Amino acid sequence: MRAPTATIAIPSCNGADHVAALLHSLLAQSCQDFALLLVDDASTDDTVAVATAIAGDRLRIVRQPQRVGLAANFAQAASLVETPFFCLAHQDDVYAKDYLATLLDALERAPAATFAHCTATAIDGDGNALTAAAERFKYGLARKAVDADPVRLFQLLWRGNFVCCPSVLFRTAAFRALGGFDTSLSFALDWELWFRCTRRQQPFVTVLTPLVRYRRHAGNATRAATRSLRRFEEELAVLQAAHAHGHAAGWLGEPEPPGRALRNNLVNEAFEDLRAGDRTAARQKMRFVAERLPQLRFDPFVLALRALGRCGPAGVHALGLGRALAVRLSLG
Repeated sequence: MRAPTATIAIPSCNGADHVAALLHSLLAQSCQDFALLLVDDASTDDTVAVATAIAGDRLRIVRQPQRVGLAANFAQAASLVETPFFCLAHQDDVYAKDYLATLLDALERAPAATFAHCTATAIDGDGNALTAAAERFKYGLARKAVDADPVRLFQLLWRGNFVCCPSVLFRTAAFRALGGFDTSLSFALDWELWFRCTRRQQPFVTVLTPLVRYRRHAGNATRAATRSLRRFEEELAVLQAAHAHGHAAGWLGEPEPPGRALRNNLVNEAFEDLRAGDRTAARQKMRFVAERLPQLRFDPFVLALRALGRCGPAGVHALGLGRALAVRLSLG
């Protein structure tokens, strides 16, 4: 029998609540030329049992004997791939039926590309669509990334991480030539890899059709990293490294310190905290700005959040209007 063209690898950990929806979306792909792999990081719930009940013999399962963490589990999943292409599907996301066919076609038409990715939309824990300002901003960057060269892609990534990791279909040989993920990172390892790819003058393909729905809920890894502020520490380190390279290479046109992309993330998440009534979490993020990004102390976005955040519901409403305008104007 002919070996499959692609592998869809699922790094999992206690994902029983949502892995069924993911697997149903993968098994419904219009292109079935793929192997299905689950690499489970010592789950203590029914993740493996649920996955087995749905996918049966179609699914290869590898279980970590003890918890290794997100980065190491991602790296393990990638190392087990034996096909020319692969995707790391997150355990709580959902894929459109033409995801694999569309991205394989995109890579066939761009043989020099390291990977292809598509835009994404957000859903909540129950699968309901969410209006996400961050995704509108990322979509604006993605539009500019279509047919861009590696230098332009680097510059766009400097403005924000518009590449949704579970949407990426990698060319396996190119991924390994890059050295894979930096496992010293636990959250920003994808953004770091995109920067590394473009620094080496390797392009990637952007598909504007939203073919992935990613799930935002309290239990996912992104939310945990946001609450602990670990996410922002890692993003700052990645941006500082990118800043050093970008200015040395002459790719960043002004002596801008790393921070605006990180500011966007911090201010957006602090606003979401205020909207949810969690003023303590919002203050923590603003304290991070004061301590780790003092050059942004008088940034208008930061000043607006500090001032209007003290004004109760009316202030939060005004911040929401301001955010919508900033996204529309591609300011942040």
